[in-house]
Amino acid sequence: MRCEEARDLVGPFVDGELTGQQKHELEIHVASCPTCTELADDYRSIGRQLRAGYQRAPVDLADTIRSALARERPAASHSARDRRQLLQRAAVLLLTVGATAFLTWVLAQNLAEQALVERDVVVAHVRSLIQEAPFQIASSDRHTVKPWFNGRVDFAPQVKDLAADGFPLAGGRLDVIGDRRVAAVIYKRRQHLINVFMWPTAGIDSPARAVVSKGYNVLTWTAGGTTYWAVSDLNAAEMTELQKLLL
Repeated sequence: MRCEEARDLVGPFVDGELTGQQKHELEIHVASCPTCTELADDYRSIGRQLRAGYQRAPVDLADTIRSALARERPAASHSARDRRQLLQRAAVLLLTVGATAFLTWVLAQNLAEQALVERDVVVAHVRSLIQEAPFQIASSDRHTVKPWFNGRVDFAPQVKDLAADGFPLAGGRLDVIGDRRVAAVIYKRRQHLINVFMWPTAGIDSPARAVVSKGYNVLTWTAGGTTYWAVSDLNAAEMTELQKLLL
């Protein structure tokens, strides 16, 4: 089984939804593939986070609704309006439970997507370090690097000259995160390289979120219609300093 096929099955596998030969093949693949093992661990971690914060509907919810209806069951003197009010109360309770379940599902999907992107940007960063050069255009001049992206990506990436702030520009390159082509702008801090990946997004601005993955500090934020992911072995405080300079 190839990673491309296994990736779509890891979620159902972790949830115990696979059976038979398919389950057996995926177990063998995950056990032998570090990438898919990490993905399965990410799904399990997300599941633990959701279970820790998930609030189930009270087990006696149905009985509570029935009891409330029984107590207020319209007698012969009750009007049709009274009956409608009782039904509306029951409907509100049921809709609240349904909305909670839907929001939990949305949260799980978002966390899973974030985990995949996080893994991909760290892999792309490491890949750039083991190549002969981490950039396709090597220059400390933003007026050279920024135009290089014209026609290569479908947006204008932000390229800043931060040499005066201790983060000199080193160059840029194209990379692939998930199934999208992205811009990677590279900065230096002493002997450290920082990859700043960026691509357009329709999402609203969001503050920086910091994580540590595979020993690398990772920062992600959204600003001005662009999503940013910065990755380096640079310490977290200086990574935050760079992120503020890029805003």
